[in-house]
Amino acid sequence: MARAAERGSFTPALVTIAIAMILLVWALYAFSGAGLMRRLPLLRTGLVLITAVYLLRAFVLLPALMLRPELVDTFAIVSSLVVLAYGLAYAAGTWTAWTGLSAPRSEKARA
Repeated sequence: MARAAERGSFTPALVTIAIAMILLVWALYAFSGAGLMRRLPLLRTGLVLITAVYLLRAFVLLPALMLRPELVDTFAIVSSLVVLAYGLAYAAGTWTAWTGLSAPRSEKARA
């Protein structure tokens, strides 16, 4: 990506914007789950899936260490630790708020 950016390609910028938008939506789901904003659709499902993505990304490093240790560098280790922390935070928050994350009765009646 760095080489593409040096060549003047817009691809790295577009990929970065896409990742930032995904992380923004995920943050909105965390705020919604914490009760800091309105309830978002599929809140429980969303938080469980977001947690799973973070934790899966964190644990991808383990097989890489065993299969191709030459590909593992400082960035891979640090980024895996960061997403592990995010995943654990989402898991703890989701677990703690689980009963309050169910759809309100008015929404259940509409379904």
